[in-house]
Amino acid sequence: MMEQHQWALISNLNSRTIFIMQKTINSIFLFLALIVINNCQSNKTILSDALFYTSPVEDAGIDSIGFLMRKHVIVVTGKETNRLYVHNAMNGELKQVVERPNSYPNGVNVINDELVLITERDTHQVSVYNTSMEFLGTFGTDILRQPYGITSYKKSNGVYRVFITDSYEYDTPKSDRIIAFDLSLKDETFSILSSEVFGQEILYQVESIMVDAENNTLLVADENKDHYKIAVLDLNSEQNINSSMQSFVFSTDPEGIALVKTSATSGYWISTEQSETDNKFHLFDRETFNHFKTIYLENVSNTDGIATAYMHGSWYLYAVDNDRRVAAFKLPEMR
Repeated sequence: MMEQHQWALISNLNSRTIFIMQKTINSIFLFLALIVINNCQSNKTILSDALFYTSPVEDAGIDSIGFLMRKHVIVVTGKETNRLYVHNAMNGELKQVVERPNSYPNGVNVINDELVLITERDTHQVSVYNTSMEFLGTFGTDILRQPYGITSYKKSNGVYRVFITDSYEYDTPKSDRIIAFDLSLKDETFSILSSEVFGQEILYQVESIMVDAENNTLLVADENKDHYKIAVLDLNSEQNINSSMQSFVFSTDPEGIALVKTSATSGYWISTEQSETDNKFHLFDRETFNHFKTIYLENVSNTDGIATAYMHGSWYLYAVDNDRRVAAFKLPEMR
């Protein structure tokens, strides 16, 4: 009888010990989880004080943003309305609307604050405007199939190198996802000197593209759901540069790409991770491509294009909000 009582007591003690240990372990896991969450929270910034939100244009398919510095205006593409919207860059006031029927305008790039280049998916070309948004002409019709993103830089010989992403038949990688044009410019008169395929057969569904001539790199966003990435290419060799940015895990579309320059070669990249519910802006070091912060913008979701501009001693970020308007934020110090 005594042995049975002792065994029951030992069993009760063992059960109680196990219960206490389980509670202790659960508490430890909860504590560690809170630490992780806190660390994640401390590594991201929520910008809430918007400079402006432009008046929404429903069903416009607002996509990309370019910047005319001397006029202090942004040029915004509306895919579904076949229109270009010109807004004051400091208060968002609508200044001008330009219509191009059946064009599906997508990417926008400004060259030397003199030319505005717009990729037109449905006409398979690039339309060119002066700073008053007067139409000057087109190029690329005989080469491009479905042009989307566009970027450029000035080469040492004074010629402008224009890169355009071509996202046709995007279920397989193509060697001609990027087409490079050499463009000469004088007194708002442009001419195309040459064109060629740029890069390797590693890209699928491409749109956003951004050049960093000072660091000799070209960034391209791949939106294929099985191959989400931002590829980093060398401007000279055209080779893919293996980087932590390329291996960064995107859960949704990597969309807009923009650059903040803090010196000739330093600064950081901003890339959107497009989502209606968890819209993120990831920051990567300009030189090492290491991710160091995630930004959220208040009342901004489902972002396609973004742009940055340096004005009055500060950097500003412009971001498309849910295909219908543009939001602008002054960027604080990020590091």
